[in-house]
Amino acid sequence: MKCRTCGTTLSAGAVLCGECGTSAIAPRPTLGDTARHDRRALLEALAAEAAARAATPPPAPERPAREQPASRATPQPQQQPAPRATPEPPAPTPFTLVFSTGESIHVHGPGLVGRNPQPADGEHVDYRVQLIDPQRSVSKTHLAFDVTGDTLVITDRRSSNGTRVVTPPDPEAAPGDPAGRARSAELEPGVPTPVPRGSRVGIGDEWFDVR
Repeated sequence: MKCRTCGTTLSAGAVLCGECGTSAIAPRPTLGDTARHDRRALLEALAAEAAARAATPPPAPERPAREQPASRATPQPQQQPAPRATPEPPAPTPFTLVFSTGESIHVHGPGLVGRNPQPADGEHVDYRVQLIDPQRSVSKTHLAFDVTGDTLVITDRRSSNGTRVVTPPDPEAAPGDPAGRARSAELEPGVPTPVPRGSRVGIGDEWFDVR
């Protein structure tokens, strides 16, 4: 370590310079402080420090940290929406058979009508409608019926007095159109015939309405 005033080499731990008496630990004297220090020595010391600073290269500016590229996320497979369940078609509305003898029944499958209806060999029926007819105008097994979708089908079982169907007029029919009038027809025995709602079916002296 050297004296910052006169440049004399100081021993380790020296507090004062042995040549000029400058403190080795006190703050550097200023140029105006000439009472105890040599002004010329101060100027030379300052010039030496300025030259040393000029010779020392300035520290290199810190480089900004390189921005790391954003990691590319692995594309996830799109989740397919669950298939929509196909709604089941509504069940057909059952037909109601209202008889002149007082019986009434809701039907949505095959059945028989008569005074004592009996299925044929191997025939399956869900309904057997037995009518009270003291005059015996209704045959024992007068007719068969079945429901297909929203259609009631009637088949005369070769009854003694036959089966008649009176269909109601079409309310949307134009004036003069035959469909605008009620129609009556005898069923051909053994031939299935669709019967719309609102019809009246005659069996002997009795009848029933299809609703």
